[in-house]
Amino acid sequence: MSRETDRLHTSTPMTQRDIDTWLVRLRRFLSRSRKKIRPLGKKSPARPRQPAQAQDAEEKLLQNQIRTWLGGLEQRLANERRWDGIRPAVVITTTPVGIRACEILAWESEFTTLFESCCYLTEYEYRYWCKEESDLKFQFHINYWAWIKTSVPSARMHEFRTYPIAEDSKYWLLRHGVNGSGEHDYADCQVFAWDGTSAKLLTNHFHEGVPSV
Repeated sequence: MSRETDRLHTSTPMTQRDIDTWLVRLRRFLSRSRKKIRPLGKKSPARPRQPAQAQDAEEKLLQNQIRTWLGGLEQRLANERRWDGIRPAVVITTTPVGIRACEILAWESEFTTLFESCCYLTEYEYRYWCKEESDLKFQFHINYWAWIKTSVPSARMHEFRTYPIAEDSKYWLLRHGVNGSGEHDYADCQVFAWDGTSAKLLTNHFHEGVPSV
């Protein structure tokens, strides 16, 4: 076990150097991992490829959602006593479409400094990283997630009866939330209607009956 990792099991306070070193290790892990072909597992079928127009709309929704969260991050960190002036690593977990959205946001001038302490990756990559070096108590990082479920099983249609859509439209569920941010932790869902050309917001703060499906 490395000296940095061992700090997780002691009462030694975290320092900015500890966090920065942890982030470097995560980035190195991603660089190595993306050169490998990881198995998805029997319970993780490949995600159906969306038409280009749908991917563009999905990317835009995620870009807007992630931008909104990042826009208020500095103030939330300043108000969070647990960090006491130390900047945690910000780990954004999303889909490949969401990663493209993050790449665009990283070039926006208002987020240039923030992305120096930020890393964006897929949920699968994050799970593999947690197996290699977990941070269960979120001493090094906070985890923000944002992704869209574009294929909702027909068995769940009754949950959305309050928000009827055209027969040829689909429900999109934008799930987002954060862990490791203390009192600012949350999990939320927005429901959109996708008609093949545009996505229309139907409701915010939707409570899902079966959020894992």
